[in-house]
Order: sequence, then C-alpha cells, then structure tokens
Amino acid sequence: MKKRIDILISILIVALLISGCWSRREMESLVYILVLGIDQGENGNFKIYAQVGKPNQSTGGGGEQPVFQTLTAEGRDMSEAVADLFLKSSKTPDLSHLQLLIFSNKLAANGIQQVLDFLRRDFSIRENIRVAVAAVNIEDLLKIEEKLGNQPAMAIINQFLINTQRSTVVQAEFKDLVSQMLEPDLQAVLPMIGASEDRFTLGKSAVFDGYKMAATLDMPETLGLQLWRDRVKTGYVTIPQSVPGKVISFKIINSKTKVRANLKDNKLFVQANIDITLDIQEMFEVDSEELKMRTKHYFVNRMHDTLQVAKDEGIEFLGISALLRREDPQKWEEVKNSWKEVLQQAEYDLRCNVHIRGQGPVR
Repeated sequence: MKKRIDILISILIVALLISGCWSRREMESLVYILVLGIDQGENGNFKIYAQVGKPNQSTGGGGEQPVFQTLTAEGRDMSEAVADLFLKSSKTPDLSHLQLLIFSNKLAANGIQQVLDFLRRDFSIRENIRVAVAAVNIEDLLKIEEKLGNQPAMAIINQFLINTQRSTVVQAEFKDLVSQMLEPDLQAVLPMIGASEDRFTLGKSAVFDGYKMAATLDMPETLGLQLWRDRVKTGYVTIPQSVPGKVISFKIINSKTKVRANLKDNKLFVQANIDITLDIQEMFEVDSEELKMRTKHYFVNRMHDTLQVAKDEGIEFLGISALLRREDPQKWEEVKNSWKEVLQQAEYDLRCNVHIRGQGPVR
C-alpha cells in the first residue's frame, strides 16, 4: 500500500513540474507584440512597428512612465525587417499574442501581396487577428495615449470591440482578408483607423481592387456597405427630418437584407430589400407618416451611395457577383470578364421595410 502511495506522489510531482513554464526565465525572455504596423519606405523597404506592453512600475518621481513601447525595424523584405527586429531587442519578439495588424495607407495603395504572402506562412500568427488600414502615419498613431487607457494597443482593440458590436465599423479578420483576396469576384474591405487629438477614430473603410487599396468609403457609405452585406445587427442612427436642424434617433433592434441577382440577355437585374426593426431613441414633434417615409429613404440612400462608389470605381465589393456565381455559375462565366460594365449598366431595385417597434425602455 505504501509503495502505491509513493508512486502516486511521484506522478503528482512530475505532473506539477511539466505543467506551464519550467521557470520564469522562459516568459521573461519573450516580448509579446500586441499590434503590428507595416509601412513602406521611400526606397521601397518595409518598415515595421511592433507595439508591446511593459510592466507598470511606479517611478518614484512625479509622473508615470508609458506602459508600452514601440519597436521599429526595417528591411528590403519582410523577412529582413523581422530579422532586424530580433537584433534590436534583448528579448525574443513573439507574435502569438498579436491582436491587430495595421497596414499604412501608402503600403495598402501600392499593394499588400508580398506582406500577406509572408504573414500567412507564419504559423504563430492567429487567423482571427483584426486587420485595418491606418488613415494617418502609423508611428504617430501608436504614440497616442487615450485619457481612459494609456496603452494604444489595447485602446485601439477596445475601440474595435465597441464599434463592431454597433455595426458602425467593418469587421475584418486575417483569415477573411486572405480568403477575399483569393476569391475570383469579391474585393476586400478593411476598416480605417484615424486619430483626433488624444483619441482614435473609426468609421471610414478602405476598398481594395485585388491587392491594392483603390477607394475609400466615408461613414454613411460604410453603413451602406454593411447593409449590402447584411452585417447590420445593432447600433444607432440619427436621421434628418424635413425641418432644418430637426433629427430623430433610432436604436437598431435587428436588420436583414435580402439581395437577389439574375441575368437576362447579359443584363443584370438586382433587387435588394432591407427589413429593419427600430426603437425610437429620441425625437420631438414628428409626424408618423413622415417619420416612416424619411427612415425608409435614409437606409435606401445609404445603399445607393455605396453602390455608386462601386459603379464609379468599377470595383465589385458589394457581393453581387459572388451571389450570381453561386446561384447561376454558367451565366456568371459568360459575363465575368466584362463584369465592370455589367455592374454599371445593371438595373437596381432598392427597397426598405421599416418596423418601428416602440419608444424604447420608457420608464
């Protein structure tokens, strides 16, 4: 009996030893990168900005030291830039905790194919990291310290979490970007991160044509895209009324967009219908008939504005081509090489059914 107990105790000790890290040295030798920014220099080199968190230590002086550090490195390609990052750090840079990948505006405009080719070969990078385009200089972006949180990496990530839940920001993960780049008829759209004094701004979107950023969407056009792609689940909208300066605000309870596309004699017919349920959030002296009419027009106009960008730029990012390809592959094959002209000459029927449920949680 005593021999069995000794064996069990030995097994328990071994199990405790092999669980987790062998010592503190393993964790202390790593530096966890939370945000990775990638830019392109004047000479075509790649420049990377890796923001890492630092232990929050009291300084003993009057002020607080930043609890983050941004490491920079440069190379003729991504492999050389990452190698340079290792040389500049006394700890091993680790991408397994990466939460946000940011492309500079310049890099996005010139093309991200080489960068994506490198990143998707790195198995330490998770597929669900968020991806965005910087509307301002990446280095300046990563220096911003918000009043409610002095680590830019976490502030940006929290901003994404809050706003994607409100359907006001395009949500794009690394796996989505790679798959969209490989789709034969769907272009990628990434959110854009801006800066205003001591805070980050979201709402605009970058539209890609292949591997290059070719157009941008403002906030209303981004809402239109979310409607086209049936990504509006919740959020708030403020709609102007006929009287100048008068508005009404709604909370979106749920939304569903159904898009149908069919081809007749090489002419495309597209019908999109939004079915949306709203709660009144705030209003003052609004006629009920005018209220419904202007609300319908508001959502239809958002879709129309986004459609106009697609037609003007000749970029298919709405998902109409992919819808036709799945429903009728044979007809899609007939027009895929002239899709830009088909998109511009198509007939569109955009409608909206509005259900105003009530006046919110009135107490």
